[in-house]
Amino acid sequence: MNGRGRDTTSESVRATLYATAEASEAFEVPDDRWARIPALGLVSPEDRRRLPVNAVDAFPMSEQQAAMATRMLMAAALRDRGALGVPAYHNVATSRLTVPRVEPAAFEAAGLGLVREHEMFRSMLDLDHYSRPMQIVLEHVDRPLVTVRDLRGLPDAEQQHRLAEFADAENTRTIDLTDPPLVTITVHLLSETAITLTLTEPHAIADGWSTHLNLVEFLDRYVAELTGRPPERPASSDADGSPRFRLREHSAQQLFQSLTVADAQWWSRYLSGLEPRSSAGSTRDSHTWHDSVEIAGQENRMLSRLAASSSGLKAVLLAIHLEALARLGGERSILTGIPVNTRLAVPNGVDARGMFLNVVPLRIDVPAPGREAVARAHRELMQVTMRGRTPLAQLARTVGRAVVPTSLFGFNSFHSIAGVAQRLGLDTLEAFDDWSHTDFPFEASFNRSEEVGEHIRVLLYSEGSPHTRADATAAYRDAVARFARLEG
Repeated sequence: MNGRGRDTTSESVRATLYATAEASEAFEVPDDRWARIPALGLVSPEDRRRLPVNAVDAFPMSEQQAAMATRMLMAAALRDRGALGVPAYHNVATSRLTVPRVEPAAFEAAGLGLVREHEMFRSMLDLDHYSRPMQIVLEHVDRPLVTVRDLRGLPDAEQQHRLAEFADAENTRTIDLTDPPLVTITVHLLSETAITLTLTEPHAIADGWSTHLNLVEFLDRYVAELTGRPPERPASSDADGSPRFRLREHSAQQLFQSLTVADAQWWSRYLSGLEPRSSAGSTRDSHTWHDSVEIAGQENRMLSRLAASSSGLKAVLLAIHLEALARLGGERSILTGIPVNTRLAVPNGVDARGMFLNVVPLRIDVPAPGREAVARAHRELMQVTMRGRTPLAQLARTVGRAVVPTSLFGFNSFHSIAGVAQRLGLDTLEAFDDWSHTDFPFEASFNRSEEVGEHIRVLLYSEGSPHTRADATAAYRDAVARFARLEG
């Protein structure tokens, strides 16, 4: 891949960034400043000549995007060479719904609306042919976003067999990053009112919040097609239908961030003294598995009370994660990763669709379970997320590989597809597990539905960590119990 490990920002692009920023020496640039950059304003003349003829915009991928895309292609190359047990690095999530009636044309029309509205569905990712890894937005795409497969009339057993075959194929195929739309939606028709809805997407094109927004809008557009009413106008559009937010604005901010030094200097001080971790024995003693821990009933109520009387639910769950890691590793000094939202603070920035994530390292000496543990987790969380736009890859280059965490803490509190379906007059019959893959050897993802607030599911993923399934699930169950007893 071109440009890895060195600054390949062309002089013309650098000049555009600095002229747009009009920044102070501290480089405190308001987020809305990046809207001034025109289409193709982040592409050098040399790169512009290489763009497809139907490209309407192009801009450098964020470093997190490039890392995710590289991980996906490396996994595909290993599988092509016969490596066993290497998973495809993308999301496949399936839900089963009932709808007022099935209309294949309405599903397809809903997909066309998404493609027209959002740049991410008309984007390709190219790691090889430009001075930097590039996201290219096309005027139109040839392949449909939505595919409808009709299984009506088949016996239930045959339907389930076909669905299982499809899921296996989706989970093992390699997505071509240069052939948009990179996200696909597959609708299987099971009866006149029952469907399964499968979303397949590479990590590098969308974050979880974007995925949620896309599903909400897709279902809303489908119901609008059935009823003849206009769909709710996506919050990302002006009254004339034009987008208020372009993905190049985020790219500009991220690119400028990589050229500044203020936050990087803070990170260098914060992470100083970390010792590189030995990789000896990592292959021999590594484990690949997934499991879950449920937080419900009395434990959930006690943790909710603790959150209300302290620093909030996210801090409580982070403290649980840190305590579990301390038990698993046998030491109280912990380095873990925190996903950070890098969306711009601009009108409708929260509704933009794309990949707006970074991971930052959080370093802490973990106190014994108690209110001080929650308070300290909150303080550390606040100070690292304030500087969360500095790319982890940049920190690894400037401070050293020791800053890259081997574990990840995630907290997701979304409206579930069941809640969206209920609002639109649909019905969710069942949902299949969505086990994603992570960039880190170990991840604990705390997931809470806004519609089912009395339940939290902790998904534990190991992809080469030293922790066994039994030890990890026991550590998290024990940590949950310890913090719940604080309000008992």
